[in-house]
Amino acid sequence: MAFEGMATPLGVRPGQRQRGIPPQWRLGLVVLLSVLVSVMLAVAAMRFVGEAKPVSAVAQIERGAEKVATRPAANAPTTSAAPSAGGANVSTIERQNTPGGGLVIKVPDNVPTGSATEPLYDTRVAERTDQGILPVVSASGHRAYKLYARSFAATDKPMIAIVMTGVGISARGTDAAIRKLPGEVTLAFAPYGRDLEAQVNDARSEGHEILLQVPMEPHDYPQSDPGPHTLRAGDAKGENIARLRWLMSRFTGYVGLTNFMGARLMRDQSSYGALLDEISRRGLLYLDDGTTADSMTEGLAKKARLPSATADRVAETDGRISLDQLLRDTEQIARKKGRAVITIPALPANIERVAAFARTATDRGVVLAPISAIMARNAP
Repeated sequence: MAFEGMATPLGVRPGQRQRGIPPQWRLGLVVLLSVLVSVMLAVAAMRFVGEAKPVSAVAQIERGAEKVATRPAANAPTTSAAPSAGGANVSTIERQNTPGGGLVIKVPDNVPTGSATEPLYDTRVAERTDQGILPVVSASGHRAYKLYARSFAATDKPMIAIVMTGVGISARGTDAAIRKLPGEVTLAFAPYGRDLEAQVNDARSEGHEILLQVPMEPHDYPQSDPGPHTLRAGDAKGENIARLRWLMSRFTGYVGLTNFMGARLMRDQSSYGALLDEISRRGLLYLDDGTTADSMTEGLAKKARLPSATADRVAETDGRISLDQLLRDTEQIARKKGRAVITIPALPANIERVAAFARTATDRGVVLAPISAIMARNAP
């Protein structure tokens, strides 16, 4: 009886019938409730882990009035470890029309600067700076564009250089360009992608020549914004050179540079000329992507003794002329002139069309060539 009294709730006499849940059920209900709470906490934890991802910078490639959001997509130089700068963590691509046409990449100003990938570069044509590794002409005259160029046998057949632009923005698209396109196709990397050094190393191991795509001021800047560190007309020479060097430090192993937009800058003799002088001094090539009809590239590049070329055809993103037609036009130009260049955005559909074109090029009597081979005649 004593034990029964101690186990009886206050206000209830021993032996008195209690209302509510029978005592023998209470322990089971407590256990069941504990299990349910544990399950709910576990599910909440899993959701938190799934959502607590690092905030990624978003790049937007704009084309067309209709927005279409998509999820991202062998040279062996002397190697050396050095600090390198990676790009923004790009996770989304959007395309829409812009007043000036072409592509527009928008990324935040605080582009990350760390990279876990060891850069691969030839120490003869590289210098360490506060901004990272920059190309330079060696004391013995070695130039980066020669040491990083893809081997190419001279030929009297018509040559076509296909340059895929905007590589590095979408991880999936970048991998497709590297894997699906033959090594003769040149890849132009934007300076804002994620894991740029690793992607460039991968592309070079597959035989692709690399260009660095640098943002230049368009007519309607900043409404059309090519991205951080845009090279601008009218700015002080020192400011533009500092921006250019920041861009050139994003990764290593490229043979030269190409513009991204730039309709205003490329008509400014002073600003544009100073930048081409710097590119030449660094031992690089330069490709005018063909989007600015009356650019001053040819005259200023000649004055700077800079090996250069201008694309004969440009695959615009508005789709007014099919890529197949542009490739046929480029082939006809190559047959007449001996060589031709076409620049093409590295979008999934374009990659598939270029891969198909490349498979039958030899049968048609034309040769795909890296961009350095096209510029070989006017290179020092």
